[in-house]
Amino acid sequence: MKLFINATHFYEHPSGLGVYTKNLVGALLSIHDQIKVFTGNSDIGCSNHSLIITPKWMNPRKGTFGHMLRILWENSYLWIQTLRENPHILFSTVHEGVILPLPHTKQVITVHDIIALKFPQYFKRLKYYFTHFLPLVIKNSQAVVCVSENTKKDLLDYYKLRDKPVYVVYPGYDRNIFFPRHNPEFTKRFGRYFLFVGDMRPHKNLERLIKSVNELRDKNFKLLIVGKKDVRFYPTLWKMVRAYKLEEKVLFLDYVPLEDLPYLYSGAEALVFPSLYEGFGLPLIEAMACGCPVIASDIPPLREVCAQSAYYVDPYNIHSIASALYRFLTDDLLSKKLRMLGMEHAKYFSWERSAEQHMKIFEELIT
Repeated sequence: MKLFINATHFYEHPSGLGVYTKNLVGALLSIHDQIKVFTGNSDIGCSNHSLIITPKWMNPRKGTFGHMLRILWENSYLWIQTLRENPHILFSTVHEGVILPLPHTKQVITVHDIIALKFPQYFKRLKYYFTHFLPLVIKNSQAVVCVSENTKKDLLDYYKLRDKPVYVVYPGYDRNIFFPRHNPEFTKRFGRYFLFVGDMRPHKNLERLIKSVNELRDKNFKLLIVGKKDVRFYPTLWKMVRAYKLEEKVLFLDYVPLEDLPYLYSGAEALVFPSLYEGFGLPLIEAMACGCPVIASDIPPLREVCAQSAYYVDPYNIHSIASALYRFLTDDLLSKKLRMLGMEHAKYFSWERSAEQHMKIFEELIT
């Protein structure tokens, strides 16, 4: 089986989709050698014979402009290359793809979430892609992969798919990186701390998290926010921190090198993940694998990922989040219990398993 992978959604400092793309592609390459990977970032880990660098004008870009460039590239260069070489499968690690006919190739795309349809007020441009362009990509695909049962349910609810297979394949985590390990430097620098890992978009619910920290301002702990200081949202969040006089308590660490993340997870009182909506949530399993307890929103996708291995809160209730923080500051037995449950639960997820399940899907489609 000859496989093309559209891996253009992989940036220098990858967020969730980039981490997913890099790790899944690496795992697929380890079990199958008839693969060509199209990417703008050579750090994706391919051998030279597997790697096709996209044109410079298509190098990974974020935002609306980058999205438009990828759509143009996918429906010109990638389409032409696919027609020329006729791979059995054209697989995209995200919800992008080709809308033009592919007579000899079956297209498979990945849908991580439909956040732009759930919260259109936060994604005014992206919602048009999900409303008008994604249906065309889906129509020209022979199968769709979702990262959770909840995403599959949302996809079927919004797009009313009929007679098109929709599979659920969970992501994994890098077991060579994410395991319990401690660095005294972080403990000395931060003391007791809670950790948030993710971007700053409004559905991540950072405003309520900061307000919950304010409710416990007299307690001895910090909140570390790991994620790029997005110029669209960071100023508002920083203004809130200053208004509450929490500058010494809420620390924005910006992008953190991958090699530091396991130490931050391992030393935290808990990962706090108060999102209003997620497709999956990679930081959840990374944290659990490092023996870090998880405080998560009581919403279906996070229940699906964490099962009984997390402490759940009402993400719309500031007092509920604050109570959870206080509980973990004072209840060592709860912390110890969730550390153990989380480490055991994380073993269920692996990139190797994910890659094997993808290959089974591809084989099904071409037989």
